[in-house]
Amino acid sequence: MSDFLFEIFSEEIPAKMQKNAVDDFLKIAMEILAKNGLSFDSSQIKTFITPRRLTLYIYRLAQFQKIPAIKKIGPKISADRKAIEGFMKSVFVSHEDELQKIDGCYVFVKPETEIKTSEIIKNSLSQIVNRMINSWPKLMRFDVEGKHEQYKWIRPVRNIACIFGDELIDVEFFGLQSNQLTFARSSQALTITNAAHYEEILEDEFIVLNQNLRKQKLVEQIRKIKFDLGLELVDDEEKSPLSDEVIAMCEWPLALLGAIEQKFLNLPDEVLILTLKNNQKYFCLKSYEGNLAPQFIFVSNVLVDEKNREKIIQDNEKLVRARLSDAEFFIAEDLKKPLISRLDELKKVVFHQKLGSLYDKTSRLNSLTKFLSIFIPHCDLSLAERAANLCKADLTTKAVAELPELQGKIGSFYALKQNEDKKIVAAVYEHYLPLGPFSELPKTPLGIALAIADKIDTIVGFFLAQEKPTSSKDPYALRRAVIGIARISFSSEIAFPIRILIEKSLNAYPLKLQKNLLGGKFFENKKNLIEEIIKFFVERLKVYLKENESARPEVVNAVIDEYLSDLDAHKYVDILYLAKKIRFLDKFVADSAHKNLVELYKRSANILAIEEKKDGCKYSGKPSLLTMETKYEKVLHHRIKQVSSHFRKLVIKGEFESAFKLLEVLEAPLSHFFDNVVVNHENKDLRVNRLLLLSRIRTLFDEVGDLSRIEL
Repeated sequence: MSDFLFEIFSEEIPAKMQKNAVDDFLKIAMEILAKNGLSFDSSQIKTFITPRRLTLYIYRLAQFQKIPAIKKIGPKISADRKAIEGFMKSVFVSHEDELQKIDGCYVFVKPETEIKTSEIIKNSLSQIVNRMINSWPKLMRFDVEGKHEQYKWIRPVRNIACIFGDELIDVEFFGLQSNQLTFARSSQALTITNAAHYEEILEDEFIVLNQNLRKQKLVEQIRKIKFDLGLELVDDEEKSPLSDEVIAMCEWPLALLGAIEQKFLNLPDEVLILTLKNNQKYFCLKSYEGNLAPQFIFVSNVLVDEKNREKIIQDNEKLVRARLSDAEFFIAEDLKKPLISRLDELKKVVFHQKLGSLYDKTSRLNSLTKFLSIFIPHCDLSLAERAANLCKADLTTKAVAELPELQGKIGSFYALKQNEDKKIVAAVYEHYLPLGPFSELPKTPLGIALAIADKIDTIVGFFLAQEKPTSSKDPYALRRAVIGIARISFSSEIAFPIRILIEKSLNAYPLKLQKNLLGGKFFENKKNLIEEIIKFFVERLKVYLKENESARPEVVNAVIDEYLSDLDAHKYVDILYLAKKIRFLDKFVADSAHKNLVELYKRSANILAIEEKKDGCKYSGKPSLLTMETKYEKVLHHRIKQVSSHFRKLVIKGEFESAFKLLEVLEAPLSHFFDNVVVNHENKDLRVNRLLLLSRIRTLFDEVGDLSRIEL
C-alpha cells in the first residue's frame, strides 16, 4: 500500500477563496477518480490548502486496481447488419471474431484485468486540473519561462509535485514538469522521497498542512488567552468567518495578545470592532457583561521566540493605535458639522442614475414613513420627517467613507451626540435592519416604519428603472429586501396592505420621472408595473412562509395563488392576513372532522373543472330558482343564500374559524344533492343551472383558497 500526493504550489491564494476551493477540489477529484476506475474509500482521500499550496492526498492505495469482468449480450446472430455493427461500436470492437456466440446471440466478454494505480491517476489528473481551473471565481493569466503560451490559475503556479509512494508520476501542467519537491516558508526546496513523509516534512518546517488542524490549533490558543484573562471574544472563535480568513493567511498560527489604549474605548463599539476586525483581521475581546476590553488578539504567521515576541506585539499595537487615531480624528471632524446640515450633500450622492440622488430618496422616505406610521402603533408622526432626513446623512461622513459597514450605526452615534430625540437616534440605526436572514430586527415604532419605507422604496425604484432580479442574479438584493419587510411585519405584527404600499411608493417618485421611465402607454404600463412588483413581492413572501411557517407547501400555494388570481379584489389585503389564513387553512384541512365537507367541495370543484374544460367557459353567477326541479337543489340553494353574506364579512375580517363554522350547514344538503341529483342532465337548462349552483359552493371555499389542490 502506498500514499499518493499531488501538490500545486503557487503564489498566495486569496484567503476568502480557499474554503470553497479545497471543497471543490475534493468533489472533483473523487468524482473523476471513481469514474476512471480507482477504488478508494471516502475516508482515504483528502484535500488540503495553505496560502501557497493546494494538495490532493490519498492514503493507502494498492499498486494495482482490478477492472471487473464485463459481459454484455448483444443482438441475435440473425439480426440486421446495422444492429450488429452498432453493438460492436458500443463495446469498442472492430471484428465479429472478438465477440462470442452464446444461445444464438452475439456476446461481448472481457475478463477481469489489472491496471497500474499510477496509470489511472496519471490519466485522471488532467481532467481534475481542467475542472478545477473552471471552478475558481477569478483567474490570473501568467507566463512560464521558456514557454510560449499563457496559463490560467487563481495565482501563478510555481511548482507541481506528483508522487505515488516513492515513485514520481511524470505529468506536466501550467508548463511545469512534475517533480518530488515542495517548499519551506523560506522558499527553500524540500525533497519528498516518499509521499508518506510529506506532512512530516512540512511540519518540521513549521507548516501545518491540514487547514482544520490549523484552525483547531488557533481556537485552542484563543481559548487559553480568554480563560487566563476572564474575557470573551466578540465573535465566536469557531464560527466566526474571521477565524477561517485568518487561518487561510498563515501556515503556523500563533495567537498573541495586544493592548488598546484606554482613550480609544470612548469610540463607538462598532467603530473599534470594525477597525480592528476589517482592517487588521484582529479579534476583539469583551467582558462577560458585554463591555469591550482594552485588549485584542492577533495571529502571527512569523516564527516567534522570546527575543522577537515583544517587538511583534508592540508593532501590532502601533498599527492599532494608528488605525484608531484615524477613526478618532474622522469622528471628531464629522462631529464639527450637524448631521442635518449634511442633507444637501446627499444631492451629490447618486442613488441610481435613472432614479436620482439620495436626497431624492430621503424625500420619498419622508412621505412613506408618514404613511406607514398609520399602521404602526405608537409611531410618532411628528418625528418621521426628521428621521427620514437624517437616516442617510452619515453616508457623506469621513467615518463611513473609511468603513462603509458603519452606515446607520455611526449616524445614530452622531445623532445622539448632537442631542437628537432618542426615537430618531434609534430609527437612524434601525432603518438598515435586518442585514441578513437571521440578523437583528428594528424594535422601535419609528425604526420599523423607516426600515419598511427604505426597503419598499428600493424595490419599487429598481423595478421602475428596469433593474429587476433574474433567476440567477439579484445585484441590488431586492429579494432580501422583501424578506426583510416580511420578517419585520410578522415579528412586530404590522398589517399594511401590500398593493396600497407599493402604489404609494411608486407615486412618491415624481410624475415626470415615472413618465420618462414607463414610456408611451403610461397608465397601462404603470398598472402592469404595479402588478409585476406585487407578484414579485408575494412570490418571495410565499418562499418565506414555506420556510418559516409549519404549514404544508400546498396550503401556502393555495392561499397565495388565490390572492394573485385577482389583485384588484385583494387591494386592501395585508401580509398578516395571508399568514393568518394559511395557519387556519392548514389546521382546518388537517382536522378529520372536516374531511367529508372538504371532499364534497372537491367533488364540486372537480365536476366544474371537467365541464368547464368541455364547454370552453367558466361557470359563475346566480342559478335560477325557477329552473330547479328537485327539493335537493332548492334546499342547497337556500342554505348557500343563508350563509353567503355573513361568510364573506367574516372572511374579510380574518375570522376564518367562525366563517367556516357557517359552511358546516352546507354539508348535509350538498351530500343529499349528489346522492339524488344528476348534474349532467340531458336538459341543457337544468344542467347549466346545477353547474351554477355548484359554482357558488366553489366560490365560497375559494375565498380562502383552492382546497382541491390540497391533499388530505
